[in-house]
Amino acid sequence: MKLLIVGGGSIGERHLRCFQQVGADNVVLCEPNAPRRQELADRYTLPRTLASIEDAVAEAWDAAVICTPAHLHVAHALALLPRTGGLLIEKPLATQLAEAQTLIDAARGKRVGVAYTYRAHPAVQAVRALLASGRLGALLELVVVAGQHFPTFRPAYRETYYADRSTGGGAIQDAATHLFDIAQHLAGRFDWVFCDYAHQALEGVSVEDTVHLAARANREQVLINIALNQFMAPNETTLQLNGSLASARIHFHEHRYAVLAHGDTAWRWSETLVNDRDDLFRVQARKFLDMCAGQSPPACSLDDALHTLEINLAALESAGVRRMPIEDLTKHG
Repeated sequence: MKLLIVGGGSIGERHLRCFQQVGADNVVLCEPNAPRRQELADRYTLPRTLASIEDAVAEAWDAAVICTPAHLHVAHALALLPRTGGLLIEKPLATQLAEAQTLIDAARGKRVGVAYTYRAHPAVQAVRALLASGRLGALLELVVVAGQHFPTFRPAYRETYYADRSTGGGAIQDAATHLFDIAQHLAGRFDWVFCDYAHQALEGVSVEDTVHLAARANREQVLINIALNQFMAPNETTLQLNGSLASARIHFHEHRYAVLAHGDTAWRWSETLVNDRDDLFRVQARKFLDMCAGQSPPACSLDDALHTLEINLAALESAGVRRMPIEDLTKHG
């Protein structure tokens, strides 16, 4: 397979590495930064590289992975659609609804997926099976608490797309969008959101690093609460589903899940399902290659990614729209 990786940042490097590890032996990197391009070519023994998207679209590809900043996703995808058999686009799909819809219209009948990696997690697949089986009963509530210390885990955040909301930066478009997507994957489409967010701690940037979102999903049957920050000491993400018969919990940082039925006294935990973060990207890579071969649908479709983009943009816009100051309650009795 002739596979193109567009973008040689940290996520592009991870895709490059993981596709090689699942057997893609003809991987070509497209990266305009010459020192970075040479660094990755040497590290991964790439037979050749390309310096621009214009060079890339001059060739035909079996598949391509777009790992550029979010505001470039649509332009790069539109350029490559006629030249490749399948596309995997990093999250979020775009930064604006209109351009995302343009891509969706152009991609009808094409094999295109979006890289919301949590969908590849075996714990997510197991919990979706529990929901489908009825073991949890009717899903009533979904709660996520997540965070990590950015200066430790992503020390270059000031110099990357993260520093500017227009390029896909800030906590909502960077990390919280993964949580929005997995929430809709498990609970159904969102009906409305209210989001409070702020810049609380990260030095050197002004974008939000803390997000608190409340929402309803699945025709308002499921209450959703998501809290994330990017400065806390633990690197942890916990998701809990509460149904009418039982609850399920996923510890993404421990790569396992548990179930607790009404009347039980202790969680019943699975074994550890993933050895390291690259495992998820290898699973995602295999699923994408299966999609390119026509053997399976995309793990995250363009329509699902569009809905997550709608949640991103609604979250960004909602702060300040629906506030009730406590003093106003006092004034009005």
